[in-house]
Amino acid sequence: MSRTIPFSVVAVALLAVPMLASAQANTTHFNVGAGLTLPTGAFGDRNDAGYNVIVGLGMKQPGSSLGFRAEGIYNEFNERGTSDKSHASGITGNAIYDLAAGSRNNTSSLYLIGGIGYYSTREPFFSSESQTNIGWNVGGGFEFPLSGFSAYVEARYHTVSNTAVRFVPISFGVAF
Repeated sequence: MSRTIPFSVVAVALLAVPMLASAQANTTHFNVGAGLTLPTGAFGDRNDAGYNVIVGLGMKQPGSSLGFRAEGIYNEFNERGTSDKSHASGITGNAIYDLAAGSRNNTSSLYLIGGIGYYSTREPFFSSESQTNIGWNVGGGFEFPLSGFSAYVEARYHTVSNTAVRFVPISFGVAF
């Protein structure tokens, strides 16, 4: 009986080796956040404001303006006039540009964030089945250090291809 190693295990191992090798040069953080999500456009015409939850892993070299963050997101909305709920969840990969990097040490900063993602959406107005599509997001935030961790407030515009799903989560989170 032959045993094969699943492709996903090999891919994770190949990605982990360079990340572990450069771990000393990078600052890695874990973030969690939650907040209000506002549906926009035609999607907003059918749904009320909802909530969002974010979990992510980020990396940035000390002294650099550019960082990266991978996140899992979940957004839920009440569909107007019914007891149904619309959902938008996904995995995003984002670049973060710190507008104040290098100018100050360990102080508050403004940043821009944007990237692409793989989204799963469900709109009961159209169908009870979920759809998966590529999408993108862009926004900005404000991060401020606290004792041993930092907190942030950010807003991003998300749009999902081949759907009317457009939303703006306004999130408060912590990174450590």
